[in-house]
Formats: sequence, C-alpha cells, structure tokens
Amino acid sequence: MQGLVFDFDGVIVNSEPMHEAALRLAALDLGLDFSHDDYASRYIGFDDRDFLTTLASDHHRTLTPAQIEGFNARKRDAFMTVVKDGLVAPFPGVVDLITTAARQLPIAICSGARRHEIDPILEAMGVTRQFKVIVTADDVPRSKPDPACYLTTARRLSIDPAHLLAIEDTTFGIRSALDAGYKVVAVTHSFTAEELRPAAPTRIFPTIADITLDALRNL
Repeated sequence: MQGLVFDFDGVIVNSEPMHEAALRLAALDLGLDFSHDDYASRYIGFDDRDFLTTLASDHHRTLTPAQIEGFNARKRDAFMTVVKDGLVAPFPGVVDLITTAARQLPIAICSGARRHEIDPILEAMGVTRQFKVIVTADDVPRSKPDPACYLTTARRLSIDPAHLLAIEDTTFGIRSALDAGYKVVAVTHSFTAEELRPAAPTRIFPTIADITLDALRNL
C-alpha cells in the first residue's frame, strides 16, 4: 500500500442522513419524492447530479435546466445550513486514523459530494492539510459506481491504483474503487456486513475506529 484513499460521507463523517434529508427537501419542490428504503437501495452513493437524473427517470419526468438549477440550490442551502449549525460530526476514531496515516504515506479523499460541502467540515475537524488530494463530484463527469473518481484520484496522487487502498461504506463506492484497480475495505456505518459482502471488499470492519494502519498494510 503506497497510499490510502477515504470516501467522505459515511466514512469520515456521519452525514448520509443529512444528505438524504436535504435531497428530499429539494426533490419535493419538484413534486418528486422517495422513501428511506429507496434511498438506501437505489440512490445512496450517487452525487447530486446522478441522483436527480435517476430520480426523475424513475418518476418518468424530464426536468428543465431551471428546475435542475433550483434543485441544486435548494439542496445546497439545506445541507450547508446543517453544516453551519455544526451537526455533521466525524465518526469516532477517524481523526486519529487520518493523522497517523498522513505521517506515513499520501492520503486522499474520493467523494461524490461537492467540494463546497466537504471543505468546511474538514476545516472544522482540523485535518484539511493532511490530504494530498481531494477529488469530488466537481472533478468527474459521472459519480460512483463509475470508476472515474478513483482513477482521477490515483492520477493526481501519481500512484498506480494497484498500490492504493480505499475505505468505503456503500456497494456503489466499493464497486467504483475495485473497477479502478484498488484494494478496498468497507465499514458498516451505512450498511450491514451482509449487505456489503456481495460487492467483494477485501475486508469489512465494523467501524472506522476498528481500522489501524497496520491492519491495512497486512491485507
């Protein structure tokens, strides 16, 4: 392992419920809705762009550019309100893992979130400068499970994907990293081990606090 790559939502911070709520608010403005089960089985892991495209298609709707722009603004405002209120918290143990890993090898973030959503949270955690590379939905044309984000991360790190390891919490994320050529471990922050296992991560840890750098190196 020459580099370690973290997903963001659901791995570094417990933000998936906040994204889901913000997406629902924005979708309802367009007369669209989805259940929590729909989100968990169908939409989690998408960036906002692919989420809206898929949701609209599922409802047999075609949206205008103005409607898409309105959706993006509504979702952004709803989520950033939660961020400013300090309600997006890091998972226990993640700051220690980030700090320890950054002392020994390059680390990166590969996320389907937008950069403006990630930056203030990292700043509040005090770990922004630990990451050599941060790749977000703003940097790639397609979200996970497409491997573009992980391929972009590897290219910016100047490390062959075969020598990189990713930490993910969804089947979409696991597939994205595996298809890019990474090794992948998963945490059960968003799904159970039984739900993650079909995506074939190398190992599943209960939480990020259970991961050590030595354990990752020994995979």
